[in-house]
Amino acid sequence: MRDSEKPDKLRLDLFLKRSRLVKRRSLASKICENGWVKLNGRQAPPGKGVRAGDEIEILFPREKVLIRVEELPRSPAQGQSSYTVISTEKIEDDLLKF
Repeated sequence: MRDSEKPDKLRLDLFLKRSRLVKRRSLASKICENGWVKLNGRQAPPGKGVRAGDEIEILFPREKVLIRVEELPRSPAQGQSSYTVISTEKIEDDLLKF
């Protein structure tokens, strides 16, 4: 793929998988559907397009992570260089109880 043919958007669930933030695409889809992922401050479905410069907030079981997308990874090998961690916040056990 040439530079001029690079896609300008990538599905949110595919970005989470390729960036290695989530192990499987099916898991990425589920956490998006459950509202645990926000794209630019709004809950987003798994098929929402992600672009360079977007901010993604992910709620993991014990922490909340905010990242900025630097580039769209074409493969998992490019994954960790495709984003920058802006902040991480530990979640207290009391907040996890329903």
